[in-house]
Amino acid sequence: MTWILLLSGASAFVVTAVAIPLVIRLARRGGFLDHPGPRKSHAVSMPYGGGIAVAAGFLFSMAGGLGAAWAIGRGATFGLPPEVTRHAAGVLSKGPELATLICGSLVILFLGAVDDRRKLDPGIKLLVETLVATGFVLGGERLSLFWEGSTVGNLVGGAVTVVWIVGITNAFNLLDHMDGMSAGVAVMACVAFGIVAGVTRQWFVASAIAALGGAGLAFLRVNFPPARIFLGDSGALFIGFVLAALTVNFTFYEMGGGMEPAAWAIPLVILAVPLYDTASVVLTRLRSHRPIFEGDRNHLAHRLMDLGMTPRGAVLTVYSMTAMTGLAAILLLQVDGLGAALILAQLVLTFAIISLVDQAGRQRVAGSR
Repeated sequence: MTWILLLSGASAFVVTAVAIPLVIRLARRGGFLDHPGPRKSHAVSMPYGGGIAVAAGFLFSMAGGLGAAWAIGRGATFGLPPEVTRHAAGVLSKGPELATLICGSLVILFLGAVDDRRKLDPGIKLLVETLVATGFVLGGERLSLFWEGSTVGNLVGGAVTVVWIVGITNAFNLLDHMDGMSAGVAVMACVAFGIVAGVTRQWFVASAIAALGGAGLAFLRVNFPPARIFLGDSGALFIGFVLAALTVNFTFYEMGGGMEPAAWAIPLVILAVPLYDTASVVLTRLRSHRPIFEGDRNHLAHRLMDLGMTPRGAVLTVYSMTAMTGLAAILLLQVDGLGAALILAQLVLTFAIISLVDQAGRQRVAGSR
């Protein structure tokens, strides 16, 4: 299966890397640009469209894998070793799930691209995201809860799935406030989710995660500070939606016949940093009686910069925090109930410390006014 993961990630990386220069040229020619403004850190107009390149890499890898599996099922081998070709039937069996994911992600990508161009009303965006998430659930995909098979369980599971998808989709959009932030955190999350998927032998999810991670890594080469192109809402929403949707396809409990005590917390732990950043920003805006979708400089990375960090230093610090939560999530698969409780308690204390540092940044800014 290592071959499949490598092919999935490498193909997405190559397609995204090839697409980026073309997207940059087309964005500049068509005026698809993010212009400098009061709440923006860039001093020159920057091309949008990075999300289109990321989507192209991810979708090419997924569609290519499905097409290759179809051909292998009809006798082709492409020179691949038997340990790869024998999984063709399993890949084809995931066709309906992949079709649901691709259709939903394309709608989200288009929604973000229109917003980049015309600045849609936040309510319209939220409505479309909710409809897409609901369609995803009606297509047969939802979070597995602990009381499967009952009507209540299905309804609650569907509702939680919609909230989860919409929440994570917007969390990565809100996280896209600094060069390299959203894409880099997504790559770190993909590494953690990919390891979990591999350890639990969920190969379809692992290959899709590898494709998203490969596409994100290729984009990060030109988006890490100082960026040459932006994700835009199209890219940030696309990445958030795909990550959220793929976690729905995971089985986080009853792995290998047993039940890990806190395996249900794995997606929450891996995505703790974007969730924390989103929660803190939303709460700050609510306290200030401002719209929650109005941009500002109240994100964690901005507070780190207020304490004296450079933009690169702030971004790397957030990466390190994401790596820390990812390692903690992987450990949740290996420990008993007491060990899981200790890991979760440590994370709570860590984010309490981060909150204190965050508050210090806020007070420093307030005191300088």
